[in-house]
Amino acid sequence: MRFKGKSAIVTGAASGIGRACAEKLAREGARVLLADIGEQGLQETEAAIRAAGGEALAAVCDVSDETAVKAAVKTAVKRFGAVDALVNVAGVQVTKLLVDTTYADYRKMTDVNLGGTFLMMREVLPLMKRQRSGAIVNVASELAFVGYHELACYTATKGAMVSLTRSVSLEAIPFGVRVNCVCPGATDTPIFWEGETDPEKRQRMLDQVNVEKPIGRLITTEEVANGVAFMASEDASGVVGTCLVIDGGFTAQ
Repeated sequence: MRFKGKSAIVTGAASGIGRACAEKLAREGARVLLADIGEQGLQETEAAIRAAGGEALAAVCDVSDETAVKAAVKTAVKRFGAVDALVNVAGVQVTKLLVDTTYADYRKMTDVNLGGTFLMMREVLPLMKRQRSGAIVNVASELAFVGYHELACYTATKGAMVSLTRSVSLEAIPFGVRVNCVCPGATDTPIFWEGETDPEKRQRMLDQVNVEKPIGRLITTEEVANGVAFMASEDASGVVGTCLVIDGGFTAQ
């Protein structure tokens, strides 16, 4: 139980990678504040953790809203007494050619993906500095390192998250706080499927994954959660400002 007696905040916890990370940390002993805009999904994650014997508290939070972020962190401290780990997963993706991308699309991705990561770190880092311990894990993407058709702005936000992680890690480590990044490849999550329900279209999406990815399949949310838990734990005590890429070999090509 690597996180016994520890507390964590996980954003994007209503589904996908965020839910898997929250459940993984809870299984390993962490008390987890679940943050997301999806109230129903949050309740489902909270119920699953509690049913498994863990401790979790759902907090509806738009990570792009400064006031909401401050309130969520305050709730975590009030409930758990400290924040030992922060996992920033919350993100949005708009798939369009650049010329078809509206400024509102751009702002949405920037405000949530990069802005939400910034706001959460800005609130949590002073707490961790004072306690002289803690770990922050930002979940970016394999697309932080490569370009991709119809995802120019999305890839830009993920690249910026990696740069933000590296710089903040240097600010944090003198206080015993580690900041790192996990960069998943195409993962079996709602954001990957983008609401597509047609079986034939879904199969074509999987066929494309099989061609592009050396591993020949989607990464699972559990595989990403395992990487996040490692980076947040003392098993990674010497890992600072690093990106753990979990992409089935895509960026090795």
